Amino acid sequence: MKTLFTVLLVALLSTLSAVAGGDGSQAPPKIQLPRTGFEFITKERGVWVYKNATADLIWIGAVSVVPAQPERVMAALLDYEHQPGKIGRISEAKILSRDGDALYVYERLNLPVISDRDFTLKVTHGTDGRRLWITYAAANDRGPAPRDGIVRVTRHSGTWELIPTDDGKGTFLRSEFRIDLAGSVPLWLVRPGAGKEIPALYADVCRLSLGPGGASKCP
Repeated sequence: MKTLFTVLLVALLSTLSAVAGGDGSQAPPKIQLPRTGFEFITKERGVWVYKNATADLIWIGAVSVVPAQPERVMAALLDYEHQPGKIGRISEAKILSRDGDALYVYERLNLPVISDRDFTLKVTHGTDGRRLWITYAAANDRGPAPRDGIVRVTRHSGTWELIPTDDGKGTFLRSEFRIDLAGSVPLWLVRPGAGKEIPALYADVCRLSLGPGGASKCP
């Protein structure tokens, strides 16, 4: 089983490779929040959450500061197999394969009221100057077949952006994601509540980044 130190080391080595141009990753555009098309919906636990209310799927953005070094936050975000039970709504997570600079990751989400959702993601990561980044997008052709009782999500993508702050001791953390929950649930029913669990997600990421000894620093 990987320790956080091992995952951190892998992330650091990957970062060095990205700086040298060795992994072929292309940095995503910088996340700008707030911006036109997004409305502010809540601030909780030091997390500002925004929502695009005109898209044909759920589109959420968020901004906060995490009291952990960017490398530790990135390692936690890439430590998929330790996230079930530690990051809310993630019931299963498994790295299926690695292909150059990409990870292929299967995840299952346990959602309130509606059936579980699952998907396989292609995940890439790297650096752009002082900014660390992770991007992901649905790649179900690289994962397991659909299972009975679980709705397969086909439209899902997002970005994490990490910028050092507080002399490198903290992380300015921004994220955006888009997801179509699929199935028979209408968008108008799920859109109003979308984004309300993001502050708890950031808190979970903080605790996973710092480990049990540093969890008291998280909101």
